[in-house]
Amino acid sequence: MSSPPSSPRRSGAAHNGDERPRFFDSKAKSRCWAAAAVVPGRHPERWRRDAAGNVVCKRFCNCQGCLCFEYDHIVPFSKGHCLCLSLFFFRKEFVMLAAGGVMGGFCRVFVSAGGESTAENCQILQTRVNRFKSDKEAVDAAQLKGYSCDVQFTDKELDIIEMAVYGDVIRPGKECRCKTVAEMLGTFKSKDHKAACKLPYSNETL
Repeated sequence: MSSPPSSPRRSGAAHNGDERPRFFDSKAKSRCWAAAAVVPGRHPERWRRDAAGNVVCKRFCNCQGCLCFEYDHIVPFSKGHCLCLSLFFFRKEFVMLAAGGVMGGFCRVFVSAGGESTAENCQILQTRVNRFKSDKEAVDAAQLKGYSCDVQFTDKELDIIEMAVYGDVIRPGKECRCKTVAEMLGTFKSKDHKAACKLPYSNETL
């Protein structure tokens, strides 16, 4: 389970030398989103399916609704750790054919042991599913689905949500935008000639 902040922070730096970033950075999030399953017929930059098969919207990150999602650590961050190994080394030096003294020192090496905030350890999860998963490991898709919202949105409903959030609809076979009152009254002409989006009242369709 990962928390909202987008900038990497350090967690546990003061304990056991753990210097791992706690949160996913923007590059990891971008790759994580791109790796998620696409929603057929929807814009892939706006909609994806999470690891449980739930449809989520990119604009609804870190909120609580049924289209909201969070970036999750597949192997929980708390289950991983960073090992700090102090290695003692020796080196012999020779000067003018005469044996010199033996010099010693310490070399610190940080070794990752899982739970990293990387794209490879990231998946998107509907928020309530992610809260259920928390720091559990090896939770199968059936369990994740069982804690998902019991709501299925139709294409028309997703269109309305897209209109409300993005101000337009972009999907195969359908592109429209929400025009201004002035445009609809004919007192202003926009350079964007997309058709006007309509709400599905009475017999009107999107």
